[in-house]
Formats: sequence, structure tokens, C-alpha cells
Amino acid sequence: MAGDSNHITYRTPFSTDHKAIQWLFRVLTCQILIRNCFTAVLLKQWNRFSERARAIQNIRKHEAGGPRKRMLIISISRYTNGWRTLYGPKTDWKFWAMLGTMSGWNVEVLADSLPTEDSARQPQRDNIRRFARDHLRGNGKGDQFIVVYAGHCDNQGLVLADGSRISPQELRDWFVKPLALGSFLWAFFDCCESSNLLGLRHKVRCGESQTIQYQSNNEAESKNTDTQGTVVSIGSAAGASGEMDLNDPRVPNPNSEPLHCGPLAWAAYLFFHSVCKQGEPLLANFLPLLKQVLAPGEGQEPQVTTSAILQDPVLPLLGSPSSTATSA
Repeated sequence: MAGDSNHITYRTPFSTDHKAIQWLFRVLTCQILIRNCFTAVLLKQWNRFSERARAIQNIRKHEAGGPRKRMLIISISRYTNGWRTLYGPKTDWKFWAMLGTMSGWNVEVLADSLPTEDSARQPQRDNIRRFARDHLRGNGKGDQFIVVYAGHCDNQGLVLADGSRISPQELRDWFVKPLALGSFLWAFFDCCESSNLLGLRHKVRCGESQTIQYQSNNEAESKNTDTQGTVVSIGSAAGASGEMDLNDPRVPNPNSEPLHCGPLAWAAYLFFHSVCKQGEPLLANFLPLLKQVLAPGEGQEPQVTTSAILQDPVLPLLGSPSSTATSA
């Protein structure tokens, strides 16, 4: 475990009546995925895992001296200073936590919609910076990391609840610069204006035959001199993004609150269930699904950037990222 544990209070993010599990069943039933064999097994495992006494210490698993697999989820739904409330992030962190847990990752959640109120896990600047530092501290070759953000964003950076920003340079300082040689970071930005928040040097395109193509990003060349690890960043949209509407009148909704999620979270969830029958979760297979889910207009396409050229990169949700990378 990285970092000083005194800086973080580990606490179960789910309430004792397992609202997250009830929500998961409602969504899956709504989507008629309950009949899928893999989904049924996943639900059984997830339910059993959650029922154990104190089994989820913020969904953290023991790291027995091997390569680290750590996932940090940041979800902001309640905003002030003219920014509208978002309902998608309330769902997104549950999707990502489920996917990360079932894929063997140690998961940390910072969200303003956790069932158990915890000031140390509010998605505020100081908390995010502290978790980022502890998340990556002491990392080395073979360690793998995921950071997920769901909330508002504009061309000045990630928008926090009070309308302040975490700038792209701060994101690089917190998540990219600390990476050691041989470590790997995947960043998922489910928000507007998420084309290249980390300033990576290569833009990724997917050809008609679902082959990955790379295009040099000249504006980012000067920023990549401080990058030792390998980074892949996936943003849901270059322009305005939006939320997926998962509401269904047949599904009980006691809070009468819109049930939304981000397009990137929904695409990741659908992909998680499809690749289990199709082999490795290749990035080249994920990008067309993401574009289909988002149904982007002109200039809104999802954006993928990397710090290095990768051969057949594999998404970390079901398999390990590719270790074949060459600087360019």
C-alpha cells in the first residue's frame, strides 16, 4: 500500500443496507442483462463479497508484494456558482468501482454521493491531491494505476464543486510526473472538453479495420520530457459531452431522482460484458463502442492520447495493460 495510512481514513463507502447492490440489480434488470450467464455470476460474487462483515474497506485488497493495481475514482455531482447539478457521477463511481473490483484492482472512491458521509473523501482539491500522492507514492516498474474523473470540465481544467479548477498542469504534476519508469497509468475523463487534459504527445485514431493509428500532437511535445511512465488518457468528448439516461418506468426508483451515467462509464460497462466472450479487451475494439454510445456531433468525438506508441494496447478492466511501449 502506497503512502502513509495516517493521511487516509479507510471506510466502507456503502451503507449497511447495501443500496449500491440494490441499485446494481435494478439497472441490470432494466437492461435485461440479468439473463447473461457472466452477469449472473458477477452479481452473485459481488453480492457475496459485499455481505461479508467489513469486507469492503473502501474496496481495498491486500497487496502481497507484487505489482500494484490501484484505481482512484473522483465523482462530483453537486455544484454551486452557476454550474448545474449532475446525476451521472452518482452512478459512475458505482459502475467503475464494480468494474475495478471484479477485475482485481484496489479501488479508492472520492465522491460527494457516498452513502456514508466522510469529509476525508469529499472530492475537494486537498483531498484529491492527497489521494493522488498516496496513490502513486513509491511506485515502480510493473505497477499499474487508473484514475477516473466524472464531473464538469472546461478548457481551464476539471471543475470542482465550488467552481474552482484543477488545471491540466496540476493534473500532470499530480498524476504523470510521479510515475516511475516501467509504470503504467490509465486516465478516464468522463466529462466535457476532455480531449487531452494530460498533454500527451500522441493522438490515437481507430481505422476502419479497427487498427490503432497514432498521430503526433506537436503542442504536447515540450511537456513530455518529464514523463517516465507510460500514460493513456481517454476522454469522452472533445467538446460537450452529456449523460446517458438509464431511467425506466418498470424499475423502482424510490428517490424519484433521474438515473443517469456518463457515456464513458456506460461504454466501459457494456464493453466489460462483451469482451468476456470475445477475448482480450483491446482498445481498438473499445473505441468504436464508445463513439456509438456517445453518438457525437461534429467536433465532439471521444479523444484518446498516449505518452508512447503501444502495440495493440489492452484496456485494464479485464486484463493487464500492454508492456510493449516505445518512446517516439
